[in-house]
Amino acid sequence: MTTRNLKNSLFQDLGAEWENYPIKSDEVQKRVQKWGNLLTKWFLVVKCGNNIYIFELYKLNTTKLDIFFFGTFNCKADAKGRIMLPVALRNQVAPILKDGFFIKKSYLSECLELYPAYEWHRVMAELNEKSRFDEENLQFIRMYTAGLRQVEVDATGRLLIPKDIISLGGITKEVVIAPIGKRLEIWDKKAYDESINATKEEKVKLAKRVMLGEKPSGDVS
Repeated sequence: MTTRNLKNSLFQDLGAEWENYPIKSDEVQKRVQKWGNLLTKWFLVVKCGNNIYIFELYKLNTTKLDIFFFGTFNCKADAKGRIMLPVALRNQVAPILKDGFFIKKSYLSECLELYPAYEWHRVMAELNEKSRFDEENLQFIRMYTAGLRQVEVDATGRLLIPKDIISLGGITKEVVIAPIGKRLEIWDKKAYDESINATKEEKVKLAKRVMLGEKPSGDVS
């Protein structure tokens, strides 16, 4: 159901004006509750003569649901830095397409990171909590956001990456797009294959360190 249809359905269900409907009865309260977390409750206090009236107002909560990407995709980049996203990936980004994306060089890996706009804003809000008077904080933020650009996926499903950014990630022609939770990594295929190449023993040790918190042998810290 679209936001417009949801809102219209709520109008009909309440039989009331959206902006200032006073919730007076338990029956109306029950009818509103069925909309669950899609509603945000506000209170309006009105003074009339010697009386004070408190109204409960309900508004549609338009906060986006978190999207966790999945699947690994082999793509190609053309000479202009355009990457045609596979249909399966376009379907995943469809709900957030109109909001755009942010792309930057990965801080640790030899790849690019593509963030949905709302996720990048969340990251920046977290970084903004760091003290502006600590030189290390400032240096980290400078390095972490270096080369940041806002990009879009066009109507045909093409992602256009600026040439200076695509060179930062070492992207040539063969590309792998891989998910890391709420963001996507864009790798040159050769670099990606090298990054995940490991023996079974190395994979087991890494899994134990990450998932079980085991320390490398000889580490007594």
